[in-house]
Amino acid sequence: VGTLARPAAIFVPQPSSSRKDYLSGTPEKHPELVMAAEDAKEATPGSVDMKVTTKKPISFYIRSAKSFFTGVESESGEKKEPVCVLTISGLGEAVSTAVAAAVTVEKDGLADIKKIETSYPDMTSGGSTRGCPRILITLWKK
Repeated sequence: VGTLARPAAIFVPQPSSSRKDYLSGTPEKHPELVMAAEDAKEATPGSVDMKVTTKKPISFYIRSAKSFFTGVESESGEKKEPVCVLTISGLGEAVSTAVAAAVTVEKDGLADIKKIETSYPDMTSGGSTRGCPRILITLWKK
């Protein structure tokens, strides 16, 4: 059985400096979303990587993805600004969760899906190596 080659690099688009309308939005008051925003990695300014798992319900990741594009405010009054680019990734059974979050955000008119990348990386567990499906979805704010 052949293996699929992994991509050498992933292109993450940079937000346009001339686009200022991404800063508008109404913050939501959900402490768990603020926590998700703090846990997500900001690779480049205006860009966030969100990794989804099967440990939390799909609705949590949908709310989190929406909050990245609308901005959130913590109970202490600290405001997290909206992002321009959100990259959602899911591994194994979390692929469907990643797809659901991305499609819902696009359907609600908050962002456009610009890139979908799939791969089947090798995972080592207990001395054996097996392939595992992975998806990477890049969304750009409208």
